[in-house]
Amino acid sequence: MTDTSFTDDLLPKYFFDHITDITPEDLAAMGARAVAIDIDNTIAHDGAFHLFHGVRAWVKRVREAGIPVIILTNTFPLRAKFISRVLGRLPYVANAEKPRQKGFQKAAEKLGVPVGEMAMIGDQLFTDIKGANEAGAIPVRVKFRRPEIFGYFHYKKLRRKEKKYLISKGHGDKL
Repeated sequence: MTDTSFTDDLLPKYFFDHITDITPEDLAAMGARAVAIDIDNTIAHDGAFHLFHGVRAWVKRVREAGIPVIILTNTFPLRAKFISRVLGRLPYVANAEKPRQKGFQKAAEKLGVPVGEMAMIGDQLFTDIKGANEAGAIPVRVKFRRPEIFGYFHYKKLRRKEKKYLISKGHGDKL
């Protein structure tokens, strides 16, 4: 776990390789009483319904530690609902329009915690991390697994910007 102690809107406060590397103890140390998770390239490949290895067990472990989990995603409701059911009927906010703050606030309300006590775990700086920072949530970045298929050229450009930005902030080792 890396605490960067920066306030830049695009900069995560914490970095991890994979969501499954984050323990309930890590979340508690961050001050998180609840967790919002992104779908694409955080718990599943872009556009996929199949979860990454270990995600189900991770969600179960976090929930058993008394930390509620919600899906906070820009994906469409049917996909969010399906993945929610696979993960034990997690609450979800679909079409969240991240980085807008409204989705983060709605997620925190559903979990019954102040937004400042909710960790947002995601892979994208311009949606997950920026939105978490602006909403006052705890921004946690995981490395994306593979380039996006849907909107390939758009996301390729964004990933280059992310890389350049992280290197400029001295976090090139977190790519």
